[in-house]
Amino acid sequence: MKQAFKKLSPFHVDPDKVWADYDLTALDFEPATVSEREDMVEERKSVSYWSDAARRFKRNTVSMVALFVFIVMLLFAFLGPALIPYDYSKQYRSAQKLGPGEFSQQEALVKSIEDDVDCMYATALQPGSMTALDARDYYFKFKGDTYAFTLDEKLADAVIILQGDKLSIVKESQINNGTITGSTPLSYTSEPSDSAKELDVVKSVFPHMVGTDSQGRDLLARTMYGARVSLIVGIIAAFIVLIIGSLYGSISGLCGGAVDFVMMRFVDLIYSVPEVLIVLLLQVVLKDPLQAWFDSSDTWFANALSTLGAGIVSIFITFGLLYWISMSRVVRGQVLMLKKQEFVTAATALGASNGRIIKRHLLPNCVGQLVIMTCLQIPSAIFLESFLSFLGLGVSAPMASLGSLCSDALGTLTIFPYRLLFPGAILTIILLSLNLVGDGLRDALDPRLKK
Repeated sequence: MKQAFKKLSPFHVDPDKVWADYDLTALDFEPATVSEREDMVEERKSVSYWSDAARRFKRNTVSMVALFVFIVMLLFAFLGPALIPYDYSKQYRSAQKLGPGEFSQQEALVKSIEDDVDCMYATALQPGSMTALDARDYYFKFKGDTYAFTLDEKLADAVIILQGDKLSIVKESQINNGTITGSTPLSYTSEPSDSAKELDVVKSVFPHMVGTDSQGRDLLARTMYGARVSLIVGIIAAFIVLIIGSLYGSISGLCGGAVDFVMMRFVDLIYSVPEVLIVLLLQVVLKDPLQAWFDSSDTWFANALSTLGAGIVSIFITFGLLYWISMSRVVRGQVLMLKKQEFVTAATALGASNGRIIKRHLLPNCVGQLVIMTCLQIPSAIFLESFLSFLGLGVSAPMASLGSLCSDALGTLTIFPYRLLFPGAILTIILLSLNLVGDGLRDALDPRLKK
């Protein structure tokens, strides 16, 4: 057969001859052997849709860099607060209005003796309005050992230091140019009492990398926590939009007819309403009733939502009411194309319900568009939350978000510009990286752009 193919190939046929002039025998029409067929077939490894999309996404250098930056931002927001000793809500009275990397006078005094001690606890580094220890029982743990002691009177402007097996109290006035000029021995035991309070001792004073605000709160810790809040709000809001928009659009596209007409006119009605105006009105109207519900209800659901705050919950409600329109239109368009396909006709002929067709056949085939729209919706949700928090309608104090941090820093922009630049830069990096990742997913998952 292969020999006959060569003879009858257009590159070898002489147009002046007729078929009878070729010496063809029955052997020329015998089936090709297995080895001959394998030589003719070009083998190619089967690649799934998602494997091919991942391969094309990896070839997009810009999107891969943006994905790496976004992962770094996730680590910054969720892992970063565990790496620094400061809390986002605690006020350090001795460290107000510090610049990036600066130490207050008390912190510098304590830091000057850190090389001479094993560990220490300084009252000046204690958060809160009262930088002093009350008269009571205390204990701390260091390298597996427990040190319990009792203070007979209030202790202020002092440092409790551990040197070897010696525990003592050093007043700030007894520290001169990094030298301890005097101390008071402090007796201790290894068994703390039931009423003893644990102290968090440190080996060294951690600097305020980005400075502090006017209330003595560490800006790096607040920016990390603010990025976490913004990311959580963006992701949850995007999933709310995904669920509502995909269900609404798939039902409208599958039912068609009058149902589709009425549902799309409702979408047009919502789309025609001024978006920003409705968002602001909803925030103002919903915030007080939600807070009253949190205060009066004892259910676990209300308690869980109260930890987020009325401003965050109202943002979720706003997204559930307004921001699913684009998602529903995209899903409806995909469903209108897919419902004419043979597999949907076969499922209908077999008696499958509309819910099963949507769940098992239509939405799985729209997953590419759903992933793209969801990924692009996250930065939109983060920007809206930051915008509302900037206006004072988002998170409530002491909770922080990137928008509220920018709003707090606006009043002191000319004096402390770093307070605005750092959270603003983090917000910009998050939004830019998410948009670039979304563009890369769109190029990778769109079969029309397949190379």
